[in-house]
Amino acid sequence: MSFEFLAPDSATPVNGSRPTQRSPIEWTHRRRETRFEERAGWRVVTGYGATGRELAACRASVGVADVSFLGKLELQGEPRVVAEIVAGLAGGVVLEPGRAAVCDEVWWCPVTAGRVLAVTPPEATGRVREELESAASSAPFASACELTAAFGSNAVVGPLAREAFARATALDLRPGRFPEAAFGRRKRARTPGMVLRQHGDRYLHLFGAGFAEYVWTVFVDAAQDLGGRAVGAEALRRALASEVPAGA
Repeated sequence: MSFEFLAPDSATPVNGSRPTQRSPIEWTHRRRETRFEERAGWRVVTGYGATGRELAACRASVGVADVSFLGKLELQGEPRVVAEIVAGLAGGVVLEPGRAAVCDEVWWCPVTAGRVLAVTPPEATGRVREELESAASSAPFASACELTAAFGSNAVVGPLAREAFARATALDLRPGRFPEAAFGRRKRARTPGMVLRQHGDRYLHLFGAGFAEYVWTVFVDAAQDLGGRAVGAEALRRALASEVPAGA
């Protein structure tokens, strides 16, 4: 069964062009001096001012970026079937409970033994969705579901990222308890969600799109209290290009 009708990038063209995809809280970003660019069909926040100040926050304290443009695709089915499909699409990777894996910039995150969330760059969302739907259609009791619009997502980056989370949740993100590639479901800011530690001091926070403004406000306020700030995609890109693994 196809869930293509849920895919933002599959919207019907109007006057020869597809509607631009937008963050669920774009109107919140517009309250600031925000710069936008269109990337891979999405209207992306590239910055709120001087990129240098945003980059400094990511390196010295914490930056919070709206990355709702990431694709979120869920594979469901019998655990053995799900494992076989993921291994086939992700270079033979074998997922472990609480541990995600990355292949070609796509993160494969095990929600349960029978549910895996694929988080994709926007350029790859359509391709991965087609691959998942094709694999699920030929497997017994498996399905693929498009959830990009259902989830909001923020990147929380910098040496004080863990402290920003600590101000909104009791989740223990110490490296010894939450190493790189750790993935877990918890409540943050009193709302259900998921956290992925991608690399070093880089975390991806996923939550229901209906909570996007609330979660954004909570984390940006926490970042500002720590000397950080909201950042755009350009500062985030530069910070991730030069990041180093987190310390113990």
